[in-house]
Amino acid sequence: MTRAEPRLDRVRVRSQAETHPGFFWLSLEYPPDYPDVLPGQYLNLRAGGPTEPLFRRPFGVVEFRREPQAAVVELYYGVVGSGTAAMARWRAGDAVDCLGPLGTPYTVDPERPAVLVAGGRGAAPLLYLNRLLRDAGRGDVRFAFGARSAGMLFGLDRLDASRLLVATEDGSAGYRGTIVEALDRERDWWKDTGVLYACGPERFLAAIAALAETRGWGCQVSLEGVYACGLGLCRGCAVPLRNESRFLMQCTEGPVVDARRIDWSRMPE
Repeated sequence: MTRAEPRLDRVRVRSQAETHPGFFWLSLEYPPDYPDVLPGQYLNLRAGGPTEPLFRRPFGVVEFRREPQAAVVELYYGVVGSGTAAMARWRAGDAVDCLGPLGTPYTVDPERPAVLVAGGRGAAPLLYLNRLLRDAGRGDVRFAFGARSAGMLFGLDRLDASRLLVATEDGSAGYRGTIVEALDRERDWWKDTGVLYACGPERFLAAIAALAETRGWGCQVSLEGVYACGLGLCRGCAVPLRNESRFLMQCTEGPVVDARRIDWSRMPE
């Protein structure tokens, strides 16, 4: 799969289900010639009418597959504002305006063990990456999944339980606490030097980056910015870099970035 140029399409809602209060699993049908979407890339969807909400909303992809008459994309999102609230009202057959695929995907090192680390909704691109790595015969892939409660562990049924570490803040599943705390405690679970591939809130990613650095692991993070344009024009998603005077634009140079490049101390709260 190679990175394709973005394009504008009208796509159709195939199905939508609420998996936990305020969290939705959305399936969209794209034209059969739609370019491959890579794990870590995102789609910019117009959530309402032409002007309200004004900006598109970016979403990482849970699954991308081809059928004889359509390309199918699965997304997972939570209702956090007016745009996602409008999306929660979508029903099968509704038309959706989409710009994509956009952004830089994960770059997997074939020679080093992989640990995929998801924080909440950050599971979306990692579930897709996990499936592709499994299909490629990679047997050295582990998945660490943290959420506030068991009901928010979307996609758990898609993972190999023998290579899975789970943490919930309320203790309803797995380790009681955060997945960062669980990884720090269960160091034998990921003892061989490899690469962490992470997605989640920025504070979570900063903690994962610090943990990886202390253990000498590589670390790629998928940042969760709000990309108003998706093309690097509005400069609303600038990220400070270590030892560089310029800023990185998440929407085009990310969302996946080598964690060592980011100056986490200067990231906005």
